[in-house]
Amino acid sequence: MEQNPNLDRLKVISPTVREIDLEISSDEVKKEYEKVLKDYVSKVKLPGFRKGHAPKEMVQRMFEDEIKEAVLDNLIPESLRRELEALKVVPVNVPTVKSIDFDLDKGVRYQVAFEVWPEFELPENYLEKKIKREDVRVGEAEIDQVLKNIQENAAEYLPVTDRGVTSGDYVVVEIQGKDVRAKKFMPVEKVVVLAGHPENEKQLNEALLGMKPGEEKIFTVNYPEDYQQKKFAGKQIEYRIKVLEIKEKKLPELNDEFARTVDEVSSLEALKDRIRQDLVKHIESEANDRAINEFLEKLAAEINLTLPESMIKEEAQAIISRQFREDELKKIPQELWPRIAEQARKQAEISLRNHLLFRKIAEKEGISVSETEFEEELKKVSEERKIPLNRLKAALSQDDRKEEWKLNLLLRKTVDFLIDKVIIK
Repeated sequence: MEQNPNLDRLKVISPTVREIDLEISSDEVKKEYEKVLKDYVSKVKLPGFRKGHAPKEMVQRMFEDEIKEAVLDNLIPESLRRELEALKVVPVNVPTVKSIDFDLDKGVRYQVAFEVWPEFELPENYLEKKIKREDVRVGEAEIDQVLKNIQENAAEYLPVTDRGVTSGDYVVVEIQGKDVRAKKFMPVEKVVVLAGHPENEKQLNEALLGMKPGEEKIFTVNYPEDYQQKKFAGKQIEYRIKVLEIKEKKLPELNDEFARTVDEVSSLEALKDRIRQDLVKHIESEANDRAINEFLEKLAAEINLTLPESMIKEEAQAIISRQFREDELKKIPQELWPRIAEQARKQAEISLRNHLLFRKIAEKEGISVSETEFEEELKKVSEERKIPLNRLKAALSQDDRKEEWKLNLLLRKTVDFLIDKVIIK
């Protein structure tokens, strides 16, 4: 079998970095050079000559650098594509041209560098390195906290007319501020205030207590020079408030009737059992994730897995973009950026590392996703999201995301495989 002559030119610089020296024949270079030169002659307009009628030698002399650059731009990408395809090498980033030797008589010699995913094999005994998962326990206090949160979410806010404001009431107030020194009034605002909340101005909490609907009060706040909201910093603001409405929070009683309104259960004890089951499932899932991550971290260290730097940077940037909106990014203080970048990089490394190892494990263990399994997955998602199955399939086809969804299912199957094989519960 004939070996590709350029195979020896592919240099392994590191587990993820490759360099390759390539050539373009003089015949191909001359042909392209003449084509570009002819194009320049037809387009340029030089003093004393009509457009397209300047002497070829003059155009060549005046635009030599531009012509060479155009020739290289036209030839190198296609030349590189052919060679990489023949070598069955797929770069993960845009190859960088490191050097070029241009000679019409000898042709073009050039060197490019690029990154690839690392090639590695899993140790034969990799599944024998078990990980002890921490014990999963759910106490009564945790169940009570979830129950309390459910109770809080079901709270009603009832109008109050027979008493004044007490701490914990939601109070609808009309408020207007006045800059005492500038004697300038601020716009009248209608806001809802949680009376007694620690983040309120102390003077506001004190003024609200005991006030009844329709009552008005005036109080003054002296803001420090370093106050967080710059428009108030160092100013003395006189506020006029008028109570429009008082609403008292009323929590539902924790009993069997309440339980039946929350879930399809017969009693409060049954609701607690459901909460316990959900908590156990959630805590188990998190514990499994930590154990699998520990297993993959040790496995990566054992095989000395190296990740492409360009992919780490790309994934880190994607993580930051998911965490912050564009307007939020602009407001982040410069001194916080190193910490944000470091955290994003660590997350990117873990994500890429785990993805590579999951794919390798799936390949080694023959884990795959059948069309039947994928169809069942789509039906499940369709029911959970209440989306017609045909509409879900159409959306996946339109966005070209079918393979992405199959891959996610494959990764989940691989996680389940590892949970069964390497976790000691």
